[in-house]
Amino acid sequence: MTPDDVPAIVYLLATGMVLAELLTAFFRRHRVAMVFLALRTCICLSGIGFILIRADRPPLFGPFEALVHILCVMGILALLFARQLAQPRDFFLYSSVCAFALLALQWGAPMALNNDYYMYADITVLLFFSLRLTAAGIFAHGAVQHVCAALGKEGRLWHDGRNTLLAGACVYLASEWTGSLWCLNWLGDSWQWSHGFLKAAILFLLVMLACHLPAQVLKQTILRAAGGILPGLFILWMIFYH
Repeated sequence: MTPDDVPAIVYLLATGMVLAELLTAFFRRHRVAMVFLALRTCICLSGIGFILIRADRPPLFGPFEALVHILCVMGILALLFARQLAQPRDFFLYSSVCAFALLALQWGAPMALNNDYYMYADITVLLFFSLRLTAAGIFAHGAVQHVCAALGKEGRLWHDGRNTLLAGACVYLASEWTGSLWCLNWLGDSWQWSHGFLKAAILFLLVMLACHLPAQVLKQTILRAAGGILPGLFILWMIFYH
């Protein structure tokens, strides 16, 4: 085995752990599912550690780097949040489904580190990419909370999901701020409208929409859940497909 084989091995191990999570959660073995979730999170952490050692930087973008970072954030949040639930079985199940969907959609994508560029030595560049990936993990966790709220019986999930979306928006705002500093320092440009800012604006509008739904809409479970899921779907589409 060579260092170049490590990303593919991490990907396969994480996929195996997620499948084990799915099976154990489906058969209501939520304590065992939590063990597999912890193992999956540790595997993703090891992937992040490999990137730090091999590339001398945190994960930035690309199928492998984005996956291990996002799945690690989702895993940590899931482990912390599940302890607060009286019936965590459904949460484990839907969280595992979301993680498996991310892994499956990247099946066949090159599992390797991205090329390094001179600009990666700048802290604002590192923060821009890292905070964006962290925000994606938070929004994905919020989407799972909204799915559970719509299909479950724990009313607190709506409130917790809303708080998660707000936390994700704050992290993403910090990412955009460091990105604007990067643009100013490297290109000498002032703030100007671009495709990137358009996508960021759409994401913030989706979060604000979910947090300010009219009372009549809040009574519609499907619409309320959709509002909480859309920010997660949109940022994951941004990272992996656009």
